[in-house]
Amino acid sequence: KITSVVAGLLNPNLGHDVLMVGTQTSLMVYDVEENADLFFKEVHDGVNVIAFGSIAKIAPPVCVVGGNCSIQAFDHEGTELFWTVTGDNVSALSFCDVNADGIPELICGTEDFEIRMFHHEDVIKEITETDIVIRIEPIHKTRFAYALMHGTVGVYDKMARAWRVKSKSRVNCINCFDLDNDGIPEVIAGWENGKVEVRNERTGEVLCKDHFQAPIAALVHADYRLDGRSTLICLTTEGDVRGWLPSSAGAEQGGSSTAESKESEAYRELVNKKQELTQELSSYLEQLKQFKSSGRDAGQGVIPTDTKLNVTLKSNKAQGTVELHLMTSNYSVIRAVVIFAEHLFDGEACMLHPIPPSNNVIVQISPAKDVQTMMNIKAMSGLSSNSVQYHVFELNYMMPKFAMYHCIDAHQLTKRPEGYCTFFLPERPNRIWSWLQRSFIAIDEQMQMPRGGDRSLVLDVNFISLRTGEPLCISMTSEQGGTVTIRTDDIEVAGEMVQDLCGFLQVTEQESTANFPEEMEKFKSVLMKVDEYNAVRLKLTAEMADSANLVKALIVKAEDYRMLSDMANLKKVFAGLMNANGDLIAEYNKRANNHQQLLGQLKEVNMMIQKAAKLRVGTPKTRVVAACRQAIKKNNIHELFQIIRTGQDTSGG
Repeated sequence: KITSVVAGLLNPNLGHDVLMVGTQTSLMVYDVEENADLFFKEVHDGVNVIAFGSIAKIAPPVCVVGGNCSIQAFDHEGTELFWTVTGDNVSALSFCDVNADGIPELICGTEDFEIRMFHHEDVIKEITETDIVIRIEPIHKTRFAYALMHGTVGVYDKMARAWRVKSKSRVNCINCFDLDNDGIPEVIAGWENGKVEVRNERTGEVLCKDHFQAPIAALVHADYRLDGRSTLICLTTEGDVRGWLPSSAGAEQGGSSTAESKESEAYRELVNKKQELTQELSSYLEQLKQFKSSGRDAGQGVIPTDTKLNVTLKSNKAQGTVELHLMTSNYSVIRAVVIFAEHLFDGEACMLHPIPPSNNVIVQISPAKDVQTMMNIKAMSGLSSNSVQYHVFELNYMMPKFAMYHCIDAHQLTKRPEGYCTFFLPERPNRIWSWLQRSFIAIDEQMQMPRGGDRSLVLDVNFISLRTGEPLCISMTSEQGGTVTIRTDDIEVAGEMVQDLCGFLQVTEQESTANFPEEMEKFKSVLMKVDEYNAVRLKLTAEMADSANLVKALIVKAEDYRMLSDMANLKKVFAGLMNANGDLIAEYNKRANNHQQLLGQLKEVNMMIQKAAKLRVGTPKTRVVAACRQAIKKNNIHELFQIIRTGQDTSGG
């Protein structure tokens, strides 16, 4: 099954593009003009998506392959020049100079909702989205467009989101093409319901749209008519093809088009602001009209002017959730609450109608991932449940990244985690405390001073995970100027906290040592299964080769008997061929099943390397990935475990 096809000038000496074809198990680079293969490469992690471009610190252009939790890059001879791991299966790849340094970065979208930006092997930015990233397309300079599986299309500029829109329909493809001929490409999206939209890349405003009777399959652009002008071409799943030429008006306007577009954008903003103010004014006029007509009772539904909405976040250990408490400062009741937030709710929104209305409303939240999220809260408040007029409070509240960890006292710990990650951090305890208060909830000032006989201990905080009930301990001693220890049996949680802490303290290089006995035992069993599946794969391959040779021999015999008109023996040979064919099909099914099982275990291996790398920051992080790769190639399990624990390659090679 072909999974991806890309064309590009992989070998500059050829002077023409070649075709890069990816399948579930291999990569083939084919020279169409010479009708010859440049190379064929087996890729054990599979090929989900291919991108063509140049990677920092690697001179020749490369074919970048995203597979099963890994990214590889090959030159025109099939030599592997680059390898790294990702958090999940790669679903999108592209190149864009996101940091404006003149060198394109590799942008990777994965099935764990992450967008990662690589400068060579260094991850310079990780962004958590709300669904699987299915497409990434460079626009121009530092901007790129992206599409998510559930129907979101958006644009990032310099690693920050510029805008996004979400549709009920699923987006199938996106492309960036200068349709209005103003020198800046627009974002074109094709949807499952047959809709094609052209949006302004700065604001996301719809410039034009079209509709087909079938789902959109692909959007491409090329000089299809061979007249020197690129054409935007849209294809549907039913085989419909439609093309659009760039507008000639933009070319005639020349340099003035950019200034005019800025003026029109400013005009649109003013019109929108005018509409908002007009609606607000009409609301006040309506209230004034009611007040004049009704006399004293007109203000019955209006809340006091000094009413405030207080928001607090608490963890509920019994329920295993985080509670958002909304309370008015007086007797006013809350009639309804709407919360807009990514990563927290299905559909990214939650609406609550308390019955009966109360001045204290509790919203239960249980985020699936540890992500810092801004909540946009809108609460409708009135004097009573019978009020005719309501006031809408609107405010933003930040959900801490590790809100799903409930802070407890040391004596409440039933057991202390065996796994730990420890590292030297020359920072004052107050700075670590500031990070704790920002990233967790319900951290009291009284907890800052640790209790116990260890005088070197300057910080000791304990938590319970609201998801799993597992303990988490964070401590800091005065040894060597400051040694931080994160105790948990989940290596992924430890890695997330190391990354977040170092990001808060702006630490760019960080070594660490780690030991996670439970995780390493599981990893050991995974590696044993990989060896078993590899051995079975080789055995099945040999058996299939024997069966294939038998089929060849039987075909030759059948042809001989046919020429001799020996029908009796011909029937026997055909019966043998049928049996051999059945055996081949059975062997293929065994191989396919074995391949899927092997892919699953290889994914676990790559994910463990990723988790081990996240226990470090900067150069030590990339060094761990490279060292683990070499240890796996040499099948040195002891060395691999040592690298995960210490972050150092002790083999001397």
